[in-house]
Amino acid sequence: MSNEIVSLFVMLGVGIPLYICASASTPVAAALVLKGLSPGAALVFLLAGPATNAATLTVVARYFGKQATMIYLSSIAICSLVLGWLTNRIYSWFDLDITLWVNDLGDAPDSIFMHGAAVVLLLFILKSHIPIKNCLNA
Repeated sequence: MSNEIVSLFVMLGVGIPLYICASASTPVAAALVLKGLSPGAALVFLLAGPATNAATLTVVARYFGKQATMIYLSSIAICSLVLGWLTNRIYSWFDLDITLWVNDLGDAPDSIFMHGAAVVLLLFILKSHIPIKNCLNA
């Protein structure tokens, strides 16, 4: 339990000063969870990182002042920590293991559907690069 709380605060400390967008932080958080980080700590990172980047804090400070910036930063930190703790509780209550959700891609069997989908995707890619004249105007 104490390690769990420490991991939440560590990820808060990492996420707040790190300039990372939401789409870039998702694979980082997923990799950390697969390496053993709790899902709640990953959620803290996902919430605190993009919401408290330097650009956002600068804009909030410029337009609303330092006091509003501190309230904004504090509310992001508190909400992230509470939601991270709740996430860990939910995973604990339901005895969930997120690492079991990841399937080894090397074990995926080949199927006619997979090959058909690949051919259709290839045709769409080729169609976008080949100019097709309108048949009615020919």
